[in-house]
Amino acid sequence: MAGKTSKVSTQPLGEALSPKHEAFVQAYIINGLNGAKAYREVYPNCKSAHAAEQAASRLLKNVEVAARIAEIMAVGAERAEVTAEEIIRELKKLGFSCIGNVVDWRNEVITQELEEGQEGEPKSVLVPRVTIVPRAELQKATLDAIAEVSQQTNGALRVKMHDKHAALVSLGKHLGLFSDTVQIKAVYGIRDKPMSAEEWKKQFVKPG
Repeated sequence: MAGKTSKVSTQPLGEALSPKHEAFVQAYIINGLNGAKAYREVYPNCKSAHAAEQAASRLLKNVEVAARIAEIMAVGAERAEVTAEEIIRELKKLGFSCIGNVVDWRNEVITQELEEGQEGEPKSVLVPRVTIVPRAELQKATLDAIAEVSQQTNGALRVKMHDKHAALVSLGKHLGLFSDTVQIKAVYGIRDKPMSAEEWKKQFVKPG
């Protein structure tokens, strides 16, 4: 008896989604999983950031949208040969980074010498000093957490770290630490007799 052969689905990825929902999924991934930003790109008439966050949150709870996002990310991870463990490890570097490992700042006391012809004692002043730790002294995890090092024309240096908050939120979501569901706990007693009008007024009507 010949064995049965299964057919490979030729349905294109994301075909079940509407064009708007597919566009939202693509924008969501491109914008680093920023739902509000993705929603406003696809629905430009939405001017309120709060409204965009709420609408994006509802879309992300849509089963088909969530499945499509997982589908694309899985394909991307497979092509890049990236595992969930590696992503979590990289997010941890950003989330638990410390700018104090890159930049050192302190107050330094210096003595101002008197100019020729001036009388009196030299003055001591407190001067803030900021220095950047040499690259050779930085650990790889710290280097990975640095987003930018630049120098302006006046010589001022700028060091920018990757977004700790965004990395921690991503880690928290992956670990299931955050939930959009609000739990309301209340205890309701069951009375043997109906509540009188006076009792109802005392319990539910605020004075004034």
